[in-house]
Amino acid sequence: MSDDYRLIESKFVIYYTKITQEQLQKEKEEIYRVESHDDSFNFLMAQNNIDSSFDSLNKAFVVMMKEIDAKLNYLITLLRDGKEKEKFLNYNKTYTCSVSASEINFINNNSLQVGDFLSISFFLPISSHNEIKATAKITDVFQKDGNSCAKAKFLDINKNNQELIIYYGLLLDRERLKSKQLEL
Repeated sequence: MSDDYRLIESKFVIYYTKITQEQLQKEKEEIYRVESHDDSFNFLMAQNNIDSSFDSLNKAFVVMMKEIDAKLNYLITLLRDGKEKEKFLNYNKTYTCSVSASEINFINNNSLQVGDFLSISFFLPISSHNEIKATAKITDVFQKDGNSCAKAKFLDINKNNQELIIYYGLLLDRERLKSKQLEL
């Protein structure tokens, strides 16, 4: 896996648990057996498939669908909260510091050491119905903003999830540029 992916500063919930090297294969099979949500509208991909002959109408449609998608994601998060407690019962819950398509940095409760293997699950704020699963290995433990943080390199992650992380970074960049333009 390439180390050339740019880190995205973002804070969202992540669930992780330590696993043994023997458990890596079982986790790997589950990562590549990820359920597809092809039946749900995905405004992220819709922007790439818009016919430009109806430019303003298409833009209005995408904006409307983006609002609907955000509201549905909010409802999904609310409905999932009860099930998360059961599903992630043996997992630790924490928050990310940054993420890329090849690694994730998160707040560590001082129980992780360099070389530990992890099973990781998280939901990006832009797509709360897509659970991103990965296996990772702790490569560094460091201090950031008064917190103990861990750097974990992904060992196995689905390619579609990598693309979703990259797209998430592009959306954040676009929002930052828009806010800078408004300040000028």
